[in-house]
Amino acid sequence: MSNQNKINTTTATGYIFGSYWIRALVTFVIAMIVYKGGMLLLGVHLEYFSGLDSFNFPWLVAMSILPVAVGILIGIIYGFGGKYLAHFPPAAVMIWDYQHAATVDLPAYVHLLPWGMWVMFVILQMEFCAVGGFIGEILIRKRRAWDNGIVSVADSEPLPEDDAEIGGGGPQT
Repeated sequence: MSNQNKINTTTATGYIFGSYWIRALVTFVIAMIVYKGGMLLLGVHLEYFSGLDSFNFPWLVAMSILPVAVGILIGIIYGFGGKYLAHFPPAAVMIWDYQHAATVDLPAYVHLLPWGMWVMFVILQMEFCAVGGFIGEILIRKRRAWDNGIVSVADSEPLPEDDAEIGGGGPQT
């Protein structure tokens, strides 16, 4: 058995509770619950529009701080690749909310947000959440290494131009 196989990966990476797909599914569900719970606690419905009254302090928190916090949670739970996974939970929750709002009676003086503006909000939420996922990856990286903790070097050969530059000579003709 080689030395690489003898490395205890739990010391390098911490506890990994499953394969990438299991972790992605668990992280996705947890992130959707936290995101939706945050929206409910703030009392914000991004799909509702009631004029300038829509844009208040809880709305600003829901548009900026909440998705970043959820993204950090995703990055910490999932690990490397969390910034990619972080795009999807806010989109899934917002699509569900918009579809639900389109099929029920809205409160008085509230309109459904125009579709184009709502798409812009979805994209903003996805990107803010991805930024949080990136921050979560950095936080988890500082605590432990990715996967098996072994950093491999590139297995490629230098290009001929690189050899000429290293040798001090110019392009050879």
